[in-house]
Amino acid sequence: MSRPTIYDVARESGVSIKTVSRVINDAPNVRPATLARVRSAIDLLGYQPDPAAQRLGGGRLPTVGVVVDSIADPFFARFAAVVEARATAVGMDVLIASTGLDEDRLRTQVERLARRGVAGLVVAPFGDAASVAAALPSDLPVVVVDRPYASVGADAVRVTDEPGAHEAVHHLLDHGHLRIGFVGRTGQFATLADRYRGYERALHEAGVEVDPALVETRAWTTDEALPLVTAMLTGPDAPTAVFAATPMTGLAVLTAQQRLDRRDVALVVFGDLPGAELMTPPTTVVDQQPDALADTAFDLLERRLREPSAEPLDSVLPTRLVRRGSGELRPGGAS
Repeated sequence: MSRPTIYDVARESGVSIKTVSRVINDAPNVRPATLARVRSAIDLLGYQPDPAAQRLGGGRLPTVGVVVDSIADPFFARFAAVVEARATAVGMDVLIASTGLDEDRLRTQVERLARRGVAGLVVAPFGDAASVAAALPSDLPVVVVDRPYASVGADAVRVTDEPGAHEAVHHLLDHGHLRIGFVGRTGQFATLADRYRGYERALHEAGVEVDPALVETRAWTTDEALPLVTAMLTGPDAPTAVFAATPMTGLAVLTAQQRLDRRDVALVVFGDLPGAELMTPPTTVVDQQPDALADTAFDLLERRLREPSAEPLDSVLPTRLVRRGSGELRPGGAS
């Protein structure tokens, strides 16, 4: 039989995994009846708490702080969920905070989590390298995710943004598209700037000039992108295909298509989004692998907590193009 897990204890005792974690780690303010029920389940199942939580805590609370742009972003929502699952599996809690793409808020959120006594941080930073380096604590293990900030001296994990975008746009070119739009805020994101470079490079390699009328770099949220995409799709020289640089801008393109009753515009989105397979046609995406990124980030954090003096690692994971139908439309809407 497999070794009982914290999930088995939670199921047997009828409480949440977080409550089991609190009992295991002797946290205060657990009701006596709940304490008895969880301990009874532990005895019944023969569960042995994983000592990793105590080792990883390093004298601090067995808690991981996660700082992302926004949990409204499908990518970061999934990323945070996987980190939480990894943490709770070893008896650690997770505190999640968002920056809202604000440098001051990044610093405030990091400071707040540090004051809470977290054992380590997983951070999607925002801002220039100097401000990010100033915001990240030097006395806590930190893993930087989704952004190329090697200069801050922290462990990092990200994906191949430029090659992934390059493959996506080449895919549209291969299906006969010459007028391909780009949507995504590039000015404050190194990742989106890399995706734009992949877009631009693919067009140049195909001998296609970049048309500024088809490039929209001011949008991050769906609400910001929607009127801009609508204007692009209803213009006199509208694109036959669009490359959306994020799931949220991709959702704006899908919404605009629905409102305009357009099914003839090919679309590839960098990053998957909920319900993509249910669209008509299903949405082709560049898979950012949020699960793999989260697993790698947690692995790096575990390593850093166990080996504080180890050399920082910069892990780069490949993306993959998932063909579902929207990226395979040819000009005029034919598949």
